[in-house]
Amino acid sequence: MEFVDRADARPEPIPLARCRELLGEEAEALTDEEVTQIGRHAETMAQIVVEIHVAETRLARAREWV
Repeated sequence: MEFVDRADARPEPIPLARCRELLGEEAEALTDEEVTQIGRHAETMAQIVVEIHVAETRLARAREWV
């Protein structure tokens, strides 16, 4: 199995202003810390979804070879 160093592959965090823009009116009542936490959570969930997709794609390809 090939080792992939993902340390350099991590995207930069979403800027606070962009998080607020994405959240829209919902962000108006939130503190900067709350918006930052939501942004971190969104990034984590996105990474999990990508990893699940990659794993399922690999599994599907492996089944094709059987």
